[in-house]
Amino acid sequence: MKAAVAAPAPSGAIRVNLTVPVTRIGFGPFSIDPLEQMIGAKLADLLAPLMVGEVTRRPSATGPAVEVYPLALPDGEGASIPLAQWGEVGFYNEAGLLALTVPWGMASWLRQKLGDAVVRGPEAGVSLDGTARVAKAWVRLRPGMRASVPLGALGEAGVEAA
Repeated sequence: MKAAVAAPAPSGAIRVNLTVPVTRIGFGPFSIDPLEQMIGAKLADLLAPLMVGEVTRRPSATGPAVEVYPLALPDGEGASIPLAQWGEVGFYNEAGLLALTVPWGMASWLRQKLGDAVVRGPEAGVSLDGTARVAKAWVRLRPGMRASVPLGALGEAGVEAA
């Protein structure tokens, strides 16, 4: 899979790899992607302005393939992926900290996975569309740091310091 690739990362940008399960299902000449249907767009199109490389595939820690989106988040920039009634997943560079937004039910998971790298939060909030509760935490990334949530047979979704 190829996507438009933006210019090299500006200095001070936070480099992360976003990993998501491969959700495209094919039936002969037809295919459908439930994730694409839920968010209303191709994920690569939503993330294109932040991408600093091509989307690649690799096995997840649990086996099924994941797509890896290499991103650079300049200070004050980021992205949010709507997840319907569950809220959203967001990642932003706020003065050198990675601000993560996750569905409210994942707040304790976020604290558990990232431990002392969380410098503030998780704090309760509302999704951008105002329809769901979310949690936001600010994280000081360290090289090689990663957090992923297992999604059963789909594999996992996560973020990694690049």
